[in-house]
Amino acid sequence: MNKRIFIKSLIAFILVLSAVLPFNGISSKAATASKVGWVSIDSGSLTVRSGPGTSYKKVGSLKNNVSVTVYSQTKNGWSQIGYQKKKAYVASQHLRMYSFLQDKTKIYTYKSEGKYHKTQYIGKHYGWDEWSSEDGSYIMKEDSKGLYIGWPQSDYFTELSYPLKVGKQWADWEIRKKITSINGTLTTPAGTFKNVVTVKSSDGHTTYYAPNIGFIKSVSNGMTMSELTNLKKK
Repeated sequence: MNKRIFIKSLIAFILVLSAVLPFNGISSKAATASKVGWVSIDSGSLTVRSGPGTSYKKVGSLKNNVSVTVYSQTKNGWSQIGYQKKKAYVASQHLRMYSFLQDKTKIYTYKSEGKYHKTQYIGKHYGWDEWSSEDGSYIMKEDSKGLYIGWPQSDYFTELSYPLKVGKQWADWEIRKKITSINGTLTTPAGTFKNVVTVKSSDGHTTYYAPNIGFIKSVSNGMTMSELTNLKKK
């Protein structure tokens, strides 16, 4: 299979929390159980404070995409998190309560056009996560605006646009995309995934993403084009 065709196919279809929740839908009441959130900033670092407000002492900072335990969120826009074995606070607007980056600790196996392809994380590439397969490598990144995937030193695509919301639309390389579901359930040979996000494209493809996992399946005109068949620890 042509290397560029496979990588392009994988990128077109591919692009951690047990539920996918739109940021605006998070309850302002104290959570009965802790959740996982991800720092979501465009530049710099997120300030961590001793209390829920800018008047409280700064006790540290967090880099983009770092995961934190979120205990509760207040009505005035602050989240109580775990920080250095203590509880501290960060601005809720800079936390994303979902992530669709692939799990760096696992090896993914996809079946595409009748062939199986394994891919795994190999390191950073100018701030992006680089993944390698038998047919080449691709890079991924996630920030406050979305999930992106591309080739090293080349083009990239917007796989998901944040914040997640049914009906959300965007255009990417002349292809229009729309989120049609954020809480589906989908089964592939790799298992059953919940809170799946479904994206339909103007080119006829429908792609599916699972939280903490990333891309799990793509369908075109009722035919499965690519799907996750195995997921295991390195």
